[in-house]
Amino acid sequence: MLKNSVLFCLLSVFLFGCKSSSEKGIATVCLTHEEIKLSEMMVGVPGSIQRLGDGLLIMDLKSDSVFHYVDLKEKKYVGKFGAVGQGPDEFIHLGRLHPAQGKAVYGYDMSKLEMKVMTPDSSGIRIEKVRFDSSDRWAFDVIPYGQNRFVANGCFGDSMFAILDSLGNQVDLAGEYPYKDESEKTISAQNRALAYQGILRVTPKGRLAFATSMSKMLFLYDIQEDRLIQRKVIIDSYGEYKPDTSGGEGSYSVVHNGNLPYCYNDLSVTEDRIYALYSGRTYKEYGLAEFECAYIYVYDWEGNQQALYELDIPLLCFCVDEQARCIYGMANHPDPVLVRFPLP
Repeated sequence: MLKNSVLFCLLSVFLFGCKSSSEKGIATVCLTHEEIKLSEMMVGVPGSIQRLGDGLLIMDLKSDSVFHYVDLKEKKYVGKFGAVGQGPDEFIHLGRLHPAQGKAVYGYDMSKLEMKVMTPDSSGIRIEKVRFDSSDRWAFDVIPYGQNRFVANGCFGDSMFAILDSLGNQVDLAGEYPYKDESEKTISAQNRALAYQGILRVTPKGRLAFATSMSKMLFLYDIQEDRLIQRKVIIDSYGEYKPDTSGGEGSYSVVHNGNLPYCYNDLSVTEDRIYALYSGRTYKEYGLAEFECAYIYVYDWEGNQQALYELDIPLLCFCVDEQARCIYGMANHPDPVLVRFPLP
């Protein structure tokens, strides 16, 4: 089944390491964390974190509730929100959380093919369905952008990205799935899509960034009206994988080389900078543990590396608040905790 294949791929991604063409001898800056102690908050497996109003919305991958909300202004844990299930206000397989200028957070449920928006209210957060209809199960993540327009990452023919209307129709396509040689080019687009999954982010002014998790690749685009215009693509390494045909005809899955390093696990973007959470450890080193990452690469929108931060405690997910000059993230210590890193 597609759902199982996607989940399998997300749990088995590894990278081929090599010197990056975007690195220019940038000195590594070490960042020291501060723990935000919230005794009432108990998170199972953190999957994503974003600023929302005066606080932080944290997605939980292993709990009876999907979200935790923390009020930073009052320095308190507000509570849990969003149930797991098939109901109209429930979630099955939510992708990453996407910020909307701090006033709302969006999330796409790739199993229910639904878009939800979370906004603050007097009780904590309000969850509402966004008007978006789609039957495309090869859309891995979808982000609202502009008037009745959505930007998506997935497998759209042989394209990585699409602009969709509110009915799920494809308005524009861009980005061919990568291949390092003619042999990889013969692999189906569906399997290459599973092999080169990653993190999609879009800024309010229409800049798109996508970083792969199984290889060190960064894709930068501009959204101009209803068009996706390539700005720059940086390919520092390709994946090393084989299609898995054990599921039979019509199923898609890939098996990666577990000795290669895992790369980007999360992205946070502004109109000036791209912050990419990076691991470098192999899947075999992780075993059954979550993908903790101890480095953050910082790029400008021309793809030039601007900084490299080494974290004193590795993160599972993060977001950057440039206005407050800090990074928020979730780390295992040994159980999940909320931490803050002041930016230099």
